[in-house]
Amino acid sequence: MTFRWLPDAELDSHPRLTWFVSCVFDLALKAMYRIEPIYPPDYALQPGTLVVSNHQRDIDAPLIAPVLCQRQGLRFNWPLPFFASREDLFRDDFLAEYLHRWPRPLRRLLGRVPLNGFFRAMRVEPIRRVREFSLTEAFTELPPTADSSQWLNPRGRLERASASATDIDERNKPPERRAWGLRRLHAQAREQLAPGFRTTIDAQLQRFTDLLAAGRVVYVAPEGRNSRSGRFGRLRAGAWELVRRSNEPPPILPLALSYDALQRGRLHAIVHVGTPLHAYAAADRGAFDAMLEMQIRRLYPFNASHLISRFLVTGPAAFTTTDFGRWLEHARTRLGKAGLMLDPQLAAGSIDNLTTQRLAWLQRVGLISRGRQGWRNDWPPATAPSWRSPGAIVRYCDNALADYQQALAPGMTLQP
Repeated sequence: MTFRWLPDAELDSHPRLTWFVSCVFDLALKAMYRIEPIYPPDYALQPGTLVVSNHQRDIDAPLIAPVLCQRQGLRFNWPLPFFASREDLFRDDFLAEYLHRWPRPLRRLLGRVPLNGFFRAMRVEPIRRVREFSLTEAFTELPPTADSSQWLNPRGRLERASASATDIDERNKPPERRAWGLRRLHAQAREQLAPGFRTTIDAQLQRFTDLLAAGRVVYVAPEGRNSRSGRFGRLRAGAWELVRRSNEPPPILPLALSYDALQRGRLHAIVHVGTPLHAYAAADRGAFDAMLEMQIRRLYPFNASHLISRFLVTGPAAFTTTDFGRWLEHARTRLGKAGLMLDPQLAAGSIDNLTTQRLAWLQRVGLISRGRQGWRNDWPPATAPSWRSPGAIVRYCDNALADYQQALAPGMTLQP
């Protein structure tokens, strides 16, 4: 019997479980985030499509899924993609380490939750990335030895000797679980691991190639990891390999997303879906990567957080409400005239309302304060980019604005 609520159910061994988990996850995401999709005319997700996007946060792929699938009631209009995801997600203890900032009892409890079944139902497939491969995983693939320290280089031995076995902070957790574990091995150990690495990655890439050939939709983030700075990262070989290995180049659907995070309430995510690419040059990886990067960049939606961040980073130390509102209007107009994509809420919203709401929020989180004749800019210039605090988000969004603007409109200046 055909399971009509999932478009490609006949190709799935457990369509009802996939449908159920996807529905629950979709409802949860829409309760926690405000997702703003932007579609091309006559949007359709064709079988065998390779979906690509920029990568800014760990939540990117889950947020993209409901945009691509367009659930209406109990039915998904389009198939759920297969997501290429970091291999360490499938470790038994991944959740406990990922939630290292949570209280220890809760972290231990959640660390016992088996994630493999959930990921498989959500069509998440592993892809090995060198960065996430830890020493613990490396030791399991090296010949067994009574003293694993013989595989370590001087840096690895020093870190193991100085680390506390009970400290699992991201920067101070035991070296066996840190990222870039291979950098802590000596050259001979890495040489022994190399053939197994190549075999594993080759098999994983072939799995995604076979899925595309079978008419399944596959999603990859060509950057390979989320951007830590806000800037678009160097493209990895994954997307090129899938195209190169395919007998017929698959249609490529580019999309881009950004986050309007400098406001109260649920995080606002804007997802801009492009049009499928059916004819593209794939004979040379350099040309292919350049084409793919520009296709994604052109779809990037600039939002109010980008403009606010630029004002705080490069603007005056003191300003009035009128100054701030005029700057937002000026910046919105300049971006629009340059042909850059704007978040629909920024493009059509009232600047007066935006000014009032955002200034109140910025004051509440301590990025601005009342001055003698208006406002003082209290953003700390030494802040590094991240998603961990409002000040860090300012740096992240300003980096993204500078990077994407320079690539898309190199001659344009945007200063308060």
